[in-house]
This record gives sequence, structure tokens and C-alpha cells, in this order.
Amino acid sequence: MKIGFVGVGTIATAVIEGIFKAKIKIGQIIVSPKNYKNAKLLQKKFKKIKIAKSNQEVLDKSDWIFLAVTPKIGKKILNDLKFNKKNTIINFISTIHNHELRKIISPASKIFKIAPLPMIKHNLGPIIIYPKNNDVEKFFKKLGYVISTNNENMSKKLWVMTSFMATYFKIFNTAHEWLIKKGINKKISKDYLNNLFAALIFENYKNKNSGTSKMLAEFQTKAGINEEFINRAKKARIFKNLNKGFDKIYNRIK
Repeated sequence: MKIGFVGVGTIATAVIEGIFKAKIKIGQIIVSPKNYKNAKLLQKKFKKIKIAKSNQEVLDKSDWIFLAVTPKIGKKILNDLKFNKKNTIINFISTIHNHELRKIISPASKIFKIAPLPMIKHNLGPIIIYPKNNDVEKFFKKLGYVISTNNENMSKKLWVMTSFMATYFKIFNTAHEWLIKKGINKKISKDYLNNLFAALIFENYKNKNSGTSKMLAEFQTKAGINEEFINRAKKARIFKNLNKGFDKIYNRIK
């Protein structure tokens, strides 16, 4: 099987690196020439990478087509491309949905909306797939944790959480910078916080059948510092504003 990427940005690069890390058997990966610097770096790193002369060549020479461009670029270029019947379309574009693409990709008919994350290069992280398909799921299960659904609204709601990554790092970095300002060594600060967050994630996995209320209760004591901090966060309306943010992103995606 030959696979092609229209777009060679951060996500496409991460997926390609993940494919080679997982040792998935493929004949060739054909990438578009637009981001030539990224494409050339991938070609130097992996022998099976071929840089096409155009986006159309990617389509003509590939079985699976990964659409990995921004919504703005997608709306600009996709109508000018000619898809063929053999193509399976893997749609990474957050705000362009399958029903919008269906007319554009005809006579191709197989189309799947998928949300990979940058951690896919390490074969980690959740991967949303809509709709369900055995071949597509088998492929992506080698790259991360697959959540596959035939419910498009469920897919869109889960996709909202992909907007939370930078906020997570901002929270982490705020704590990291506070410790540094207080005289803590950078390495010690980062090591401590990495282990703290990793341990909290482990607790979530360990107690995956428990309700969140139980976890919240266990990790704060009456008049303790955790109770004080979460009450300060509530008073600052952090969680209400977080929910408003999720609603805004959902409205944009849906």
C-alpha cells in the first residue's frame, strides 16, 4: 500500500514518524512539496519517503490520502484536485467535515475523519476515528489508543478536547516558572512536576471506575492546602470559564 500526505506540517510529520516507529508495512509514503523543508527532512530520515511534484501527484500515486492541511488551505486547494475511485480519504481537518468533502472527493467514496495528536510520533495518545472501519482502526491502533464511533456528534465533542493541549502546558509552565522564581533549580522543578503529573495520571487510570467526585474528595483535606487552592480557583471562575471555552470550541467545530 502507498499512502500520501497533502500537507507536511506538525501533525503530518508526527504521524509519519509514528508510522515508522510502529514499523507499519507500507510500500511508500508520498508527500506534497509545499512544506519542502519538512518534506526534505523526512526524506533524509526515512528511505520510503518520496516528495511529489504537486498535490495532484500525491493523489495519483497513493491509495490512502491523508488531508493534513489547515481548514483555510483546505478550502483553497481541495476543489482543484481530482480524486480517483481507489482513494481512501483520511481527513485530519478539524472544521471541514466528511459531508462537505464527499462531493469534492467523488468518485472516491471512502472517507474517515480522524484526530491524531502530536504524541502519535511516540505511538501515544488518543485517536478519534469516525466512522468505524476495521482496516482504518487496525492501522491506527498501532499508532495510539483508538476511540472509534459511528456517532458524528460524539466525534465532534471528543475533538474539542484536542484544543486543551496548549492549556495543559500553560498550567504546567506556570507552576514551573513559579518554582524557578522562588529559587528552585530548573531541572529539579521540571523533574518534580513531571513526576507529580505522571503520578496523578496514574491515579486516574488506577481509579478509572471511580467517579471524579471521589477522586476530588480523596485529594483534598478539610482546611488543607488542596482545598484552599481549588476554592481560590473556583472563586476566580477558572472552571466556569474553562467550560465556556469548551463550548466556544465545540460551536466552531460543529
